[in-house]
Amino acid sequence: MTSESSVGLIESGQQLLHGGQRSWCQRELLRAAERAELPNTGWPFGLVDEPTPIPGGVQARIDAYDAGKTTDYWSFLESGQYYLWRLYEEDFEQPQFLSSSGHPESSIWFDVRIHRIAEIVLHSAALYRELGVAPDEPYLLAVNHRGLEGRELYSSTVRARIRRGQICQAPSATWCRQVTQDYVIGGLKELVREIADELFLLFAFAQIRPQVIGDHVDAFLSRNP
Repeated sequence: MTSESSVGLIESGQQLLHGGQRSWCQRELLRAAERAELPNTGWPFGLVDEPTPIPGGVQARIDAYDAGKTTDYWSFLESGQYYLWRLYEEDFEQPQFLSSSGHPESSIWFDVRIHRIAEIVLHSAALYRELGVAPDEPYLLAVNHRGLEGRELYSSTVRARIRRGQICQAPSATWCRQVTQDYVIGGLKELVREIADELFLLFAFAQIRPQVIGDHVDAFLSRNP
């Protein structure tokens, strides 16, 4: 981990599972990463910007908010392992509205988190598709949210109001499961809901209705150019 580990970040990790030993060269990894970018929310997830070769793979460090420090980082290894972390935009941007009691100094926007989780899940499948991995071949997908303690569940827009005072007491939320590209595409809403439910539960047992999560996933998909 980097020096950013003390602040809020979302991590994504994928480990390809296969019987035989396979590997991809750095150019193949770079090409797959470029083709797997997801631009749905404006700032591409897995953005390939000034990538650099590393022993056995490729990596990139990106400043997404002119913050003067790395806000996105990813690495892609010849074994098919992919790892990405991104700082929470909640720590750089203001919500679009203020409640009567103001807005939290430290928050998690549930609507944005749903979009980010959907990005991670779809991006994992896109990476392995671009590597030529069979759509029914299993891989491990991990999604971690760190730096949660003391944050309040909130919303980024007035269209998605949420009850105030739901504070997280846990430092992190971790989810890991074996999936396939086919399952990701066919069961996207179920996967997003499963990951999001485990995250939101830590905020004083907060629960976002399945229909709301599904609607946000649909809104995310509709933004695909």
